[in-house]
Amino acid sequence: MTPIDAVALAGALLLSTVLLILVVAAVWWFDRYDREPLHLVVGVFFWGALAAPVLSVFACSALATGAGLGPGSMIGWTGPLVEEVAKAIGVILVVILSTEFDNPTDGLVYGTAVGLGFAATENLVYSVGGVGESAIGGTLIVILVRTILAAGIHAVASATFGGFVGFALLSRRPGERFGWMTFGLIAAVTIHAGWNLMLLQMETADGAIPLARWFVAVPVLYALYLLALVVFLRSEQRILCAELAEEVKLAVVPGWVLDVIPYYRRRIRSDWWPDRRERTVLARLLTRLAFRKHAVRRRPDGQSQLAGLEVVRLRQQIRAMLECQTSVEEDNLND
Repeated sequence: MTPIDAVALAGALLLSTVLLILVVAAVWWFDRYDREPLHLVVGVFFWGALAAPVLSVFACSALATGAGLGPGSMIGWTGPLVEEVAKAIGVILVVILSTEFDNPTDGLVYGTAVGLGFAATENLVYSVGGVGESAIGGTLIVILVRTILAAGIHAVASATFGGFVGFALLSRRPGERFGWMTFGLIAAVTIHAGWNLMLLQMETADGAIPLARWFVAVPVLYALYLLALVVFLRSEQRILCAELAEEVKLAVVPGWVLDVIPYYRRRIRSDWWPDRRERTVLARLLTRLAFRKHAVRRRPDGQSQLAGLEVVRLRQQIRAMLECQTSVEEDNLND
């Protein structure tokens, strides 16, 4: 490989990784009602980029040794299962170590992060492994194709699992939670394996896949992901409407809160609260209150008491901000 080829390869890998990180950032931003802590999303991305590939390699090697086969053959047969389990561990760790994960959209964000982290490392492995076997142009094309397709299927499969974990956290009974998570893992593995099988069916006799078939497969893949994102965001909006309506009835918040906070375009306007920084804080407090209330109802009795204390604290903070603003407005009228 010439120095120019090495620079081109490094540049392509860097660009691919940056694009995947930007996609994770965009998905995190689109979780507009209750965004997850950025350090958790970054941590899950690095789990997918570092820990999950290592676990996958060791698992495939162990299975190959037990079956008396080569590691490559085991990766081909068990890749979807091993990889999805390795990525799923990163999502489950967030559930265990943090209280921030409490709905399906959160799961989609974490699943996307771990999936694209895995895809970034996989791009590196495939491209470096292909050096010497093909011209640099062919390696760059492999990076491009894998960034668009392999990254997409990793994101969709892991986001599916994450979404089902979110549904599990909304369930009160341990059996229901286990069922949701198990079904989510089966769905993720099925999606991943089905995609691999579809690519095999699309191949022609010379092992290539016609460009026209890519134009069919790629939109379907990303349309499924966008559909899941829209469905999960809609479910969050319904939760906000229901929980904030109850707060209005309890006289904790005024009626205008219900007309503004569940709707993104109304919430980002400046006419419902005078100070921009305070407006952002109040919107986050209100959305967090709604989601924490929703989660409290579905937690076991032993956990609901502690979570209920956070609901009380959030109500106190919200009341303090509302009362302070009311006092300021009355002073301005008196002046």
